[in-house]
Order: sequence, then structure tokens, then C-alpha cells
Amino acid sequence: MSDTSSSETGPQNSAEKESNEDNAKKAEEFKGQANEYFKAQNFEDAIEYYSKAIALNPTVAAYFGNRSFAYLKTECFGSALADASKALELDRAYIKGYYRRATANLALGKFKVALKDYETVKKYRPNDKDAKAKYTECHKIVTQQAFERAIRVDEAKKNLADSLDIANMVIDDKYSGPKLEDGKVTKEFAEELLEYFHKEQKLERKYVYQVCGFQDYV
Repeated sequence: MSDTSSSETGPQNSAEKESNEDNAKKAEEFKGQANEYFKAQNFEDAIEYYSKAIALNPTVAAYFGNRSFAYLKTECFGSALADASKALELDRAYIKGYYRRATANLALGKFKVALKDYETVKKYRPNDKDAKAKYTECHKIVTQQAFERAIRVDEAKKNLADSLDIANMVIDDKYSGPKLEDGKVTKEFAEELLEYFHKEQKLERKYVYQVCGFQDYV
């Protein structure tokens, strides 16, 4: 019984292997045609033939990487990102995949994510002038955005302070908690404040603002 099964399975496996080899060979031919279209800047046809290659052999990272490049040329950045990610899923050592993915993310405004991939490319290809230039460009954008966020936070704090008239805030007559002298936090005030909090009492609003440092803007 095992002999019969073996004789039936053998030719089937052989035929399947031959079919896979034929597909791989044909896929390479499609890739070659796609490359020629790409060189001629006929990116739409290049995408079509890279797609044909992928349909026959979807295990080659370079096919997805090349199609990603063609998508970048046609400004289809979402498709370029998807293909670059797929290429890296197939081969984590495929450096062009990081470069394509970074370029797609840069175009999509995802600068911090793009910078991470550019750092990988720069690490493994330190002499690549184009990659270095892209890394520098992206790094400047990320730094600038961080600086702008810091300015916005500072301005927001100042705007809040500008709206507060702390000096003229009235202390409730019933308030019996610790008090600031000349707006300064002393050791005595801190000790009284701790004791006051232990009693689950609330500090007067004016003193809260002063302790938080808002008086610096008044």
C-alpha cells in the first residue's frame, strides 16, 4: 500500500516542482521586462509587469521592492509603502526595502517613522550619498517639528498665565490653611501644607497658581 502511494505521489511532486520552476523562470522574464519599462520611465507598464512577476512568484522581496519604487515614481505612496513593507516581511536584510519604505513614509508626512528606516539604511550603507541626504533632510524636519511643539506648549502656558490676575485674587475669609508670604514657598509653608493635605483640606486657588510657578509671568 505504501509503495502504491509513493508511486502516485512521486510524479505529482515532480510535476509541481517543475511547475514552480517554470513560474519562477517566467517571473524573472517579467521582471526583466518591467526593468526595461522602468528605465524608459514607463512606470505604469513597469508596475504591470512587476505585478505579473509577483503573481507567479510572490516570495521574492526584490519584486515588491521594485514595484514599490515604480509606485513612488507615480506618487502612489500608499501602494509604495505596502510593497516596501511586504518586501521586508519576506527579507529583513533587504536594505532597499527600508529605503523605499522610508521614502514613502516621508512623502506621507510620517517623518519619525521614516527617520527610523533612514537610520537603518545609513547604518548599513554609510557611503550612500542619496540615503545620507534623505536622512539629513528627514532629521531636520523631525527636529524642527519637535522645536515647534515645544514653542506651542510654552506659548500655551504663557497664554494661560496671561489670563490670570493672580495678584488680585481674593482669599476666602473662611480659609484657614497655610499662606504664602510675598509669593515665596518657605520651609514652614511646605510643612504646614503637608499637614493641611493630611487633613484632606484644599489649598486656596491663588496659592496653587503661585506654587505652580505662574506668578513668574504676572
